Amino acid sequence: MKNLKFKEKISHGTKFFPFAYYYVTHIHTRYNMVIHWHEECELIKIIKGNFELKINTNIYSLKEGDVVFINSGEIHSGIPKSCIYECLVFDISFLKRERSFTNSFLNSLINFEKEIKVLYTYEDKAILEIISEIFKIIKEKKAGYDMKLFGLFYYFLGLIEEKDLFNTKINISHNNKKKILQLKKILTLIQKKYMYNLTLEDLSTSVNMNTNYFCKFFKELTNKTPMEYLNYYRVECAKEKLKESNLSITEIAYDCGFNDISYFTKVFKKYNSNLTPRTFLKQCQLENNSKNKIL
Repeated sequence: MKNLKFKEKISHGTKFFPFAYYYVTHIHTRYNMVIHWHEECELIKIIKGNFELKINTNIYSLKEGDVVFINSGEIHSGIPKSCIYECLVFDISFLKRERSFTNSFLNSLINFEKEIKVLYTYEDKAILEIISEIFKIIKEKKAGYDMKLFGLFYYFLGLIEEKDLFNTKINISHNNKKKILQLKKILTLIQKKYMYNLTLEDLSTSVNMNTNYFCKFFKELTNKTPMEYLNYYRVECAKEKLKESNLSITEIAYDCGFNDISYFTKVFKKYNSNLTPRTFLKQCQLENNSKNKIL
């Protein structure tokens, strides 16, 4: 979940071990989950606090102990509230690699004919137990953890099939499906061109809408105007660069599509509890120094 992109092009894990684990607290640059999508599936477990998750057009209010399964290709975003959560992003097709295993249910998931149920609460005891074990194994990484993880995922999918915890894709209305595809197109354009002078007309034209209708459409799905969201995305990218690059604040502002350093600071403060880019950078440096001392 680094290098923020609406359709993430980064690899989650490796070719032979396609899993990526993330532990997210308030100091993580991705604490607020920016709207995005990826081909991989994702498990999210709420460790503490509350989390409002939006998947496509549905909203889920999550609490401590809840787990969600995000199916491949779904647009999602989240707002944590005094929350700690962990994520596991993975390519479900690894379970069928080299024809080592054949199963009609697994095939239907890989071919997007079916999708796994999203929300699991205390009532889904067996599912929560297996998911907790999955997270425990990938965090501890003891000898043999990779084979255990593969086995647990087969068991997890076996439980999903046994208990009918899945839906067919036909339950998505044509209108909602069209909206989701249009939003994906817009998000992909922003991801590719955010560093340039994108205008409202550029965005609306990409999905053949007039600007007034486009603004209503975009706000309905993201709760922000298109330009608000573009600036929000640019700030999120800037935070990653501040944390991981050696570029100056001015260079990062220009690299992320801001033509005025004062305006960049104003927008940055708006989306980061009134923190300036310089204060945020100092916090990151202190955090890194603390980690180095522990190591």
